[in-house]
Amino acid sequence: MRKLYAGGRSNVLAQNGIASTSQPLSTLEAVSILKMGGNAVDAAIAASAVLAVVEPGSTGIGGDCFAIVSMHNKDPIAINGSGIAPKKMNLEFLKKNNINKIELTSPHSVTIPGSVHAWYSMHQKFGKLDFEQLFITAENYARNGFPLHEVEARTWKQNEIKLNQYQNTKKIFLPNGRPPKFSEIFKNIPLANSLKKIGKLGAKAFYEGEISKDIINTLRVLGGFHDEEDFANQKTIFSDTINSNYNNYKLHQCPLNGPGITVLIMMKLLEKFNFESMDATSYNRYHIQAEITKICFELKETQFGDPKFKKIDFDDFFSDSFTNKLFKKIKINNVYNSKKAYVTSHPETIYLTVVDKDLNTVSFINSICHAFGSSITSKNSGVLLQNRGVNFRLEENHPNVIDGNKRPLHTIIPGILTNNKNKPILSFGVMGGQYQPIGQAHLLQNIFDFNMSIQEAIDLPRAFALNGKLRLEKSISLQTSDKLKKIGYNVEYEQDSIGGGQAIYIDRKKGLLIAGSDSRKDGSAIGY
Repeated sequence: MRKLYAGGRSNVLAQNGIASTSQPLSTLEAVSILKMGGNAVDAAIAASAVLAVVEPGSTGIGGDCFAIVSMHNKDPIAINGSGIAPKKMNLEFLKKNNINKIELTSPHSVTIPGSVHAWYSMHQKFGKLDFEQLFITAENYARNGFPLHEVEARTWKQNEIKLNQYQNTKKIFLPNGRPPKFSEIFKNIPLANSLKKIGKLGAKAFYEGEISKDIINTLRVLGGFHDEEDFANQKTIFSDTINSNYNNYKLHQCPLNGPGITVLIMMKLLEKFNFESMDATSYNRYHIQAEITKICFELKETQFGDPKFKKIDFDDFFSDSFTNKLFKKIKINNVYNSKKAYVTSHPETIYLTVVDKDLNTVSFINSICHAFGSSITSKNSGVLLQNRGVNFRLEENHPNVIDGNKRPLHTIIPGILTNNKNKPILSFGVMGGQYQPIGQAHLLQNIFDFNMSIQEAIDLPRAFALNGKLRLEKSISLQTSDKLKKIGYNVEYEQDSIGGGQAIYIDRKKGLLIAGSDSRKDGSAIGY
């Protein structure tokens, strides 16, 4: 039971269906779809389409997605909706064109958007309602406007200079020559027209028709190398999850090129410690998390990439001998100095989860990478394009080196936990770019090691070891900070929050759905 005097949010309980997203208009749409007879997949797609309109700083149809779906009491399925690099974009080609760095707002940072193809593919396989029905509300918000919520308004303001870079983007996203403010009504009529076409014609409207041609022409003018064949080559991958045992449950993640393997390794390491004797916000708990983050990020950034280009033997990384080797690097009173895990940090992503009356479960994450992606918006279709290509390495023989038709190593990861019958009991995800793997571990620990409710687990203060610094949320005490400094950390209090998150717990004995939504974002959980 939470301390009511301390403020905060309560868990949301329901019996027939529930959704949790990073924006209330999106959550409302998910529940509306459930009430009109749609299933969890229908609701997740509709909610994501709304988010593509109301949170353009974090997501959009110009981005990527991953999902884990459990339907009809069958084993969870991983869905990879990440985009490929244009076929010309290999290391040799970049060198010939004197490109030695992929800039954040360069057309070379734009990989083929994978979201729309994944939405359509998911619907074809699992959906109940007409695909067109799932885009009506999103189109309405784009065409007629919606009131800008607080967190998104702040993101908009923080990226004003970036949004001024390209004329198409300025025209749409800086109306009246400035970012829209909190509570102002914002419209994107070109995007509304694109959403209507996608709803009516499906994926081909985006990858074969006027929208793709518009995107290609926009990128070509800026020096990009994308063409019609690149869009035709984009495909969605359905596969088994990768999973491992955790706390008498099974923890499911998407395979590479998502970083879910990192979470699984982290949890194996965390299980080696006795957290029963620790406080959830103690310095030693944050210390252990920080050390595991650095060690696992070093592994992630040096060993992983698109498995179609370099085979990865998962068993090697899950073996006891390998885990013990990593474990020996962790010292209780010392700091591990990692020199190989420096990564580009970007906080913007959306995560949502839906469970319907039949307990079909969707864990879903969508992103355009950095805030407002590449800041490149297609001229006529209003599609803001991701910059996921910045995650590639320009190093020969690196597993994540850029190559044509290759998917970059990603940051976005949905998660599902199943019981001994492989049925979901927890659908969860954490937003926040590179923070996501340790964010998921933090959430799981809060629930199972520290016996917190879903909402309490989401709300608990966070810390993140990244690029030589240990970033703390301001709600972490100075006493804890001082102890971490004494060990050897370069501690820095975060000016904002770290990440976000949503989760749904399925209590199968009581027939209850229990959801939480992160107060760090604009979102909410709603059930019925």
